[in-house]
Amino acid sequence: MPPPARERVAPPPAVPGSLASARVTTPVRTRAQPRAAADPRADRVVSTAALRAVALLVVVGAVGWRRGEYFSGSADPVVVAKAVVGLIAFGLAFLLAQSGPRRRVGTGSFWVAGLLLGGSVVGAVTADNMPAGGVVAVRVALLAGTTFFLVRAAPAVRVLTTLAWACGVVATVAAVTGWSTVAEGRLAGGVPAIDPNDLALLAGVAVVVLVWRFVQDQVSAPEIAAALFLLAVVWATGSRTGLLMLVLGMLLMAAHIRRPRVGLVVAGLVLAAAAAVAVATTGVIEGFAARGGDGTSTLGSRFIAWRASLTWADSDWQQIFGGGLSVKIIRVYGQFWDTQPLDSSWVSLLVQAGVLGVVTAALWVVWVLRGAFRAPRPHRILFLGMLVFLLGRSVLESGLFDATPAFLFFFALSLLGEGGTRERLRAEAAGPDRV
Repeated sequence: MPPPARERVAPPPAVPGSLASARVTTPVRTRAQPRAAADPRADRVVSTAALRAVALLVVVGAVGWRRGEYFSGSADPVVVAKAVVGLIAFGLAFLLAQSGPRRRVGTGSFWVAGLLLGGSVVGAVTADNMPAGGVVAVRVALLAGTTFFLVRAAPAVRVLTTLAWACGVVATVAAVTGWSTVAEGRLAGGVPAIDPNDLALLAGVAVVVLVWRFVQDQVSAPEIAAALFLLAVVWATGSRTGLLMLVLGMLLMAAHIRRPRVGLVVAGLVLAAAAAVAVATTGVIEGFAARGGDGTSTLGSRFIAWRASLTWADSDWQQIFGGGLSVKIIRVYGQFWDTQPLDSSWVSLLVQAGVLGVVTAALWVVWVLRGAFRAPRPHRILFLGMLVFLLGRSVLESGLFDATPAFLFFFALSLLGEGGTRERLRAEAAGPDRV
């Protein structure tokens, strides 16, 4: 007979509140999650030599190599050589950005620059100027991309000071090799063959950074000597607008000194006294202010070109979009000369990118100034001093929105002043990355 089946006995009901009523759960063993691997690039620091090499290539590729000549679309050896230098700088900057920690950088500046460049390309197409206008737009975009990778590769102050160092080196070499041009009235570059105003720009941005280091009490005796030499270069170029805006930028930065050291005050008084004696005894100020010029080099001739720019467009389409960034000279009537350079970044932009370009650039400048005011104090002093110099000279001198060192610094300040970058600036201002 089969064994009787066992009856199942129901467990006694659990008393509420007793241990038996508690739900017993068995802990589930889970596999330990592996920790995220640390970024091997986090502790890497871009070497000074590598950063300086790229900065030097960027500046050399951005300056002019021939005085008084403008790009017309033809590919001669100089144009090809400059393009090769710019591409090498772009590639090396990209490698630097990939080799170290990827610092946070905003991208809003690219959208504004894209709108500006895109409008100018449309204008170049309508004006039948596409080859030259398109090439210049690509060069500006390439310079913007190189600047972006440099800002990502190193701390903000390091990038700006290194670029300024490169400008100072190029300005020194150009001034020394072109010293014989002083006999003609204005110092111009020898190697490379830079115009006086562009030479003053290179020397001026280096002086701005050196004065900022002076305000921060970080300057050394050799740097003071370098600043005095570069100031002499700016003076010798005869660039009145550049010198005036440089002095205004220096005064703005000096106003941020909270408790100046005794040595700083004494040095400032001695320099002021020496300058006053020189002015009173030599009359150099009168000679500088009355710098000679005739034809297209006078302020009056600039007004002639500016008035001609208002009626330059042949159609409403060109009035809106311009004729391309390669337009540097405008035809004038009623004078003994037929053409006139557009010696103003803003008047040039009206002809090159139309009303759309001028409005975009104006809003861009306001946005950059807003970002500079919101930057941490050490960065704010440098940003504002540099912007006073760059924006002030742009009224009477061209190049702020072209593939030039002026645009290089303006775009770098635009990137660093964005909201997506300012958080990083605060960390750099408080930590060892500030230099």
